Amino acid sequence: MSSRTRGTPVTANERRNARQHARGLQRQREIRRRQIRIAIWAGLAVAVAAVVAVLVLRGSQSQPGRTVPLQGNQHIGEGEQHVVYNTKPATSGPHWSIGGRAPAPWGISKEPIPDEGMIHNLEHGGIAIQYNCRECPELVTALEDFYQRYTSNPANRLPLYPGSTKIVVAPYYDMTSRIALTAWGRIDTLDNYDEERMTRFIDAFRDKGPEKVP
Repeated sequence: MSSRTRGTPVTANERRNARQHARGLQRQREIRRRQIRIAIWAGLAVAVAAVVAVLVLRGSQSQPGRTVPLQGNQHIGEGEQHVVYNTKPATSGPHWSIGGRAPAPWGISKEPIPDEGMIHNLEHGGIAIQYNCRECPELVTALEDFYQRYTSNPANRLPLYPGSTKIVVAPYYDMTSRIALTAWGRIDTLDNYDEERMTRFIDAFRDKGPEKVP
């Protein structure tokens, strides 16, 4: 039985205290509901971020070659000292800007092209196909024939740059692999001719450099 005597009238102060108590309980319930909503949204945000990260990682892993940390795109003079490139062949970094040499002419070169020159091609969205062998006429013929067939196919033309193939084929004698394909910040190395793999690399990264020029 309540300590209050039955029939005793409730005072105004007691009613006020009761209302304040009820309001306090209501505020606590609202705070708990907000906390629950915030926790739910935070959990959803974390889950979405995790899914996006997984998809990006899978997308990167499904592309040919591997990503190389960028080393900038500073223009330097011929013979000027610079940082050591983090791959051979290089995929970014300080490079020359010399008319007719850097970027090198698109197409087939019978002579090696220095990294400092080729990087400018990659910066323009180019693809370098380079080979490391001096007595391999069959491989050279296969690579040059691939270049001719790929670039002569109307489906592989660059609409914005109809006079540019954005591909260079050249020897490169200072690498461990027999063949290397490079793009801006990307490299794929092969020990044997693999046309399907080369095509995938070109299709994925040609015309994707930081400078949108021919």
